This record gives sequence, structure tokens and C-alpha cells, in this order.
Amino acid sequence: MAFEISVFLENKITHFEAITALLNKNGINIRTLTLNDMSHGWGVLSMLVDRPEEAYKILSDNGNSVSMKEVIALEMKDEAGGLDEILVKIARTGIHIESAYTRLIAEKNLAVLLLEVPDVLEAVRRLEINHVKILDDKVVYGK
Repeated sequence: MAFEISVFLENKITHFEAITALLNKNGINIRTLTLNDMSHGWGVLSMLVDRPEEAYKILSDNGNSVSMKEVIALEMKDEAGGLDEILVKIARTGIHIESAYTRLIAEKNLAVLLLEVPDVLEAVRRLEINHVKILDDKVVYGK
């Protein structure tokens, strides 16, 4: 399974850049990210990185409010209708999606749908029963 790193930060470019600089200094590759405005000038930076456990420790040790959450990575077609096709399969499972984003792995011509769900184990069980391919974390991180 893959893990997402989320950092609560002031919504200023200097704070965003401080996070990326820290990861860069430690050779951690950001594979995909989302930055969401929460309110009153604060936001959440969520990232898929190649070494999540290390990133969590480095960010935490440097005084950041950080969390690590398991996400489900699903293979989807990198073509028109690819997302719709995988969403039809997911809908059949009846799982609830809290958040979703994508990642493209160009060298493998692979598109990935990443899902945050309330109950990862139950969602994985339902996806497997419905023959939805769950990707290995090494593929997701690009190792």
C-alpha cells in the first residue's frame, strides 16, 4: 500500500517552499501533490513521495504538523474515459471516497487513481472481490 504525507501549513509560498526545500535537501522525490486552502490563511499540503516514512520523520523533526495516511492506488487507463471506467467499477463496490487524485507515470504509460477512504482494509477487500487492480507501492512511488 501507498502512503500520503500531509502537512498543515500557513498558506504562503515561503512556507510551501520550505517544505519542498527540506525534502529536496534530503533527496526525497515528490511524485504528486495537492495544496488545499482550509481557511483563514491556512492549508493542507498532501504529497505522494518516494520515501514516505523518511519524509514523515524529517518533516516532523523540523517542527511541522504532519500526518501519514494509507491510500489506495488503482491502475486506470491513460486515455479518454479511463477515469470514468474505473469509477464505474469503484461504484459497484459501494466504498466511500473521502478524497481522490491522480498520478501519471509516463515511463510506464500508466495512470494511477489514488483514493483516501475511511476504512482501507474494507475498501481493499471490496475492490479485490470486484477484480479492481490495486497497485504495489513500488509502482506508485516510481521505484
